Amino acid sequence: MTDDPFYKAHWRDIDPDRMSAYRAGFDWDQTAEELYRTAAIFEGARIADFGCGPGKIAIELARRVGPDGHVHAIDINAEFLQFVKQNADEAGISDRVSVHLNDGAALPIADGSLDRITARNTIMYADDPVATLTEFHRVLRPNGIAHAIDGDWFMMVAEPIDHDLWRSFVKAASHACRNSDMGRKLYHAFKKAGFEDLEISIYAKADVDGRLLGMIRNMAKYARESGTMDLAKIDHVVEQIEQAHTNGTYLVVSPQFVVTGPKAV
Repeated sequence: MTDDPFYKAHWRDIDPDRMSAYRAGFDWDQTAEELYRTAAIFEGARIADFGCGPGKIAIELARRVGPDGHVHAIDINAEFLQFVKQNADEAGISDRVSVHLNDGAALPIADGSLDRITARNTIMYADDPVATLTEFHRVLRPNGIAHAIDGDWFMMVAEPIDHDLWRSFVKAASHACRNSDMGRKLYHAFKKAGFEDLEISIYAKADVDGRLLGMIRNMAKYARESGTMDLAKIDHVVEQIEQAHTNGTYLVVSPQFVVTGPKAV
């Protein structure tokens, strides 16, 4: 839809460079293993992966639920869903993966039909996070678990950028998010959506190798598009970060909040 706010429109229509980076990323790795631990995935489970991207996480979940389980891969971007289908075919598990084009306002899943629903860095783009999490609550069976992971851009650390300059950069880049500080808001949003007995943790692994450089370059694009920050200052941030990566003084930390909650019986 052409009248979508930017925080949604830039996910519906992804430029080739960003799409290439997304296809290359999102692997299931040790970080994912830790982030999804409290989701307690089990064989035979029926799961939805909200904001599935190119589907690497959804495919791993499908492997873990086995032939008796099923994964619903949900995303706002149609091209991502094509990649999900391709990845599922290549993995030989297309029969246990379904795809759905959806933005979270109303999930295309029946009431009380899922054992788990997961979301990684996607609630921050939802029009109404509480409404989306209420949908999560609706589609879960009693004792089913909702598991969300989200960042908090204003809690990011980037060395050697001056604090005030970095905060201005993040504020300008936040043009791309509905809630760029969603991480800290997840716990309360889960409560308002009807979840109780929540478990919350924060994962913050320092990046000294350049793993988050792509994210910072994307943030620079968003900051430029916002029109709220001097372009020379944006370029200066990126140049400093890239120079630091070259000379070994680079360090970036991007905390991930993990909230897990069961649906009460």
